[in-house]
Amino acid sequence: MAFETASLAVKTLNAILKDYNFWGQSESDSPLKAGRTKAVIDDDKLLSLDRSLRIKAGATSDSIPKDRIITTKTLDEVFVPLAKNAIAELNNQSDMVDAGTATLESLANEAEAVEYYVQLYEVFKQLTDAKICYVDSPTDAEVGLFIVGAVGSETVYARTLLIQT
Repeated sequence: MAFETASLAVKTLNAILKDYNFWGQSESDSPLKAGRTKAVIDDDKLLSLDRSLRIKAGATSDSIPKDRIITTKTLDEVFVPLAKNAIAELNNQSDMVDAGTATLESLANEAEAVEYYVQLYEVFKQLTDAKICYVDSPTDAEVGLFIVGAVGSETVYARTLLIQT
């Protein structure tokens, strides 16, 4: 069932992000932030959004790399490996519980990660033209992550700045 409005999609995303918000491709805490816009998110808009993320993170206009490139991937290309990795971590932790070297409570974080990726995937899969864009530079450890899709004439997105060294 597709979302009737972009507002409802963002509300659903915010509920997911409130429960658990850690993107596994980052070396530091990189919580996603959801939003919507009437603007089309093309390459110029992605670079602009990425620039604002970097400035919020403390970069100056002069320190933002000029050689940033955009890489676009499908939801499956990104979410399937992330979910599989989270499931493997949950299974490993479960084995430790079975062996008596971990407690049942220790499964909580891994279970939350599995739920997080599956729920995010489910929301964006319902949107039109959903995709994941990375804004990267070979000279910088920061990578802009943008998950985007459309509901009617509005674009719904989740974004963050990843750290990848």
